[in-house]
Amino acid sequence: MKYFLTIALFSFASVAASQQFPSDFWHTGKLVLTDGDTLNGKIKYDLPRDLVQLEIDNQILTYGAKKILFFEIFDVTVNTYRQFYSILYSVSQGYKTPILFEVLYEGKLSLLTRESIIQKSSHYNNYYWSGSTYTRKVLTYDYFFLTSKGEMIFYTEKKKDLLVIMKDRAGEIKAYIKTHNLKVDRRGDLARITAYYNSIIES
Repeated sequence: MKYFLTIALFSFASVAASQQFPSDFWHTGKLVLTDGDTLNGKIKYDLPRDLVQLEIDNQILTYGAKKILFFEIFDVTVNTYRQFYSILYSVSQGYKTPILFEVLYEGKLSLLTRESIIQKSSHYNNYYWSGSTYTRKVLTYDYFFLTSKGEMIFYTEKKKDLLVIMKDRAGEIKAYIKTHNLKVDRRGDLARITAYYNSIIES
């Protein structure tokens, strides 16, 4: 039994150590700089540090958010295109700087996100591992709404705050969420809600 538990724990540790996320890969894409240049090649991004690496002609070039207009990649981990823009954001009172956001939906009210990788602890409560704790890396997202007036709103992932942001159509949004059983903190569902909101304010 002790041998079995040792193998099981080792296997779990190996899987956790080998876990990879989209930011770990090089993706085919293009990068558009603020000076108008468009560069095509393999792209690797680092949102927490607001950096993008581009592999082109056997060279690796690194660009910060201040030099980037936008970049687009084909993410093989989700089999779809993803777009990122460099947008001015208030990082402290009275000071704004360009940082990188992924655009999930673009409209009069746009939905943006920034991803990060955090350490998450979990606990075992079964017969063999009662009270044991293990740590793993988890991909998480922060969400933002960008209004047509250029106002950036951090979204708390709470329904009451979403209804405040979409207050001119709050009743319709509330009914839409309930009818389709949507989660206001789930990436795909939130994009769907934002698309619906834009469709009814534009109709």
